[in-house]
Amino acid sequence: MSRGERIPIIIPRLGDPTAVIADERDEHLMLLETARHQLDVEFTETLGVADGEGDYHLFGYPSTVAYLKDRLRLAGGRAHRYVKNARAAFQHRSTMWAWRHRQITSDQAELLFQASQRLPDLYPNAEVLLEICGDTAAETRQILDYWFHTADQPRVQLELETQLARRRFEVTRKPNGMLEGDFALPTMAGDTLLTAIDTLMPPPATDDERTTSQRRADALEDLARSYLDGSQTPVVGGERPHVTVHVDLDALAGRAGGLHETEDGCVLDVETIRQLACDATVTRVVFGPGSEVLDVGRKTRVIPAALRRAVIARDRHCTRPGCSRPPHWCDVHHIISWANGGDTIITNLSLLCRYHHTLTHLQHEHENDQVHANHVTAGHRRST
Repeated sequence: MSRGERIPIIIPRLGDPTAVIADERDEHLMLLETARHQLDVEFTETLGVADGEGDYHLFGYPSTVAYLKDRLRLAGGRAHRYVKNARAAFQHRSTMWAWRHRQITSDQAELLFQASQRLPDLYPNAEVLLEICGDTAAETRQILDYWFHTADQPRVQLELETQLARRRFEVTRKPNGMLEGDFALPTMAGDTLLTAIDTLMPPPATDDERTTSQRRADALEDLARSYLDGSQTPVVGGERPHVTVHVDLDALAGRAGGLHETEDGCVLDVETIRQLACDATVTRVVFGPGSEVLDVGRKTRVIPAALRRAVIARDRHCTRPGCSRPPHWCDVHHIISWANGGDTIITNLSLLCRYHHTLTHLQHEHENDQVHANHVTAGHRRST
């Protein structure tokens, strides 16, 4: 059958997809995908011929990309991708034949066209890859990666050097204290980071409403905390690295006007200070009237090591229902706040992972805000 004699695919309208059973929707999606495959092939092949013949000149456009952007109202990136694939399809007929006859999917065809653009001189002799390109796009990508590493090792080495030169990690502190950043890592460094992050991302608890992105951000914080808590961290200035927070008694008591900031001057929320005070090392510094230091006490743990071990032995993991984060990713939480005079005794302590520890303090802060709002409302009613 010649190209002009292709049988068109006629798909009846489904109407209301919610009014049919799952089997009917499944069959309809299969038919639509078959039709889309044929349309993709037809569009690419026709575009390849139109580009090769210079049809865009006849319509007054400087290029096929410009024609697609204006005539078909395509976005620039999409138009460029279509033209590249069409040119590759026009040149590599074996790949196009395999695509047209459904030996490969549209996704696999695009990967092969990209490979032909990557190594145009070597691809014609490598179209035998069509016979072993795998059942999925992921398998095809891996096969092509192996071929690329074998076919052009100098370029592979150049890409590795380019990755190394382009590595970066940029961070910006926003006015509200939030840290934002952008990074790019070479392949192995990226896999190392993802492996560490994935290790710290167990299945979410039943009440865990975080998005995957939020869980990944929390895992990155856990990774940093774990490093700083580890015994192998280098000593800087006579002690191991740590996050230092300056806070006075007024802030700990929740009174306005107190000091509560990081060492580099970033102001912290008072409830964050209370959370940190649950399980931290504290150094007392006494100042005189002229801000001269009168006394510097010894660093002491809010929760002694023996008591921490006892809490871990009792709780075994985060005590939030449904959460099983192990002890080394948890803080020991004061049920009655240490800053409010809560005793550091085992009956007032519980093990919480850092996400649930933060959530507990945020909920406590919201409860305090509600109590304050109710108090103000009641006072207003009495005054009227």
